[in-house]
Amino acid sequence: MKKVMKIIKPKPDPKQRLRDWQRKLRQECRNIERQIRGSALAKEIVSSRRTVNKLYENKAQMNSISMHLGESIGLAVMSRLARNRMQQPGYEIFFRTECNNQV
Repeated sequence: MKKVMKIIKPKPDPKQRLRDWQRKLRQECRNIERQIRGSALAKEIVSSRRTVNKLYENKAQMNSISMHLGESIGLAVMSRLARNRMQQPGYEIFFRTECNNQV
């Protein structure tokens, strides 16, 4: 049967063979390009995930710094209020009586 098909079917001319081979090569090149893009996209996704995680870490650190600043300012305000309170007249008498009552 194969022999009959070879006899009936004419052989393609060299130009047609060349076109067929070139078409197949172009298809393979496109497939390779798709694979390259796919792997590049996968690398970008992994890289972007790392970047997002680093951004979350930075955000957490900034929140921590903000909390520490708030705490420092609160302590400064409290110490200033305590200092002002101690400078008011009559505070020493109040402090002495409170200390004597505790002993």
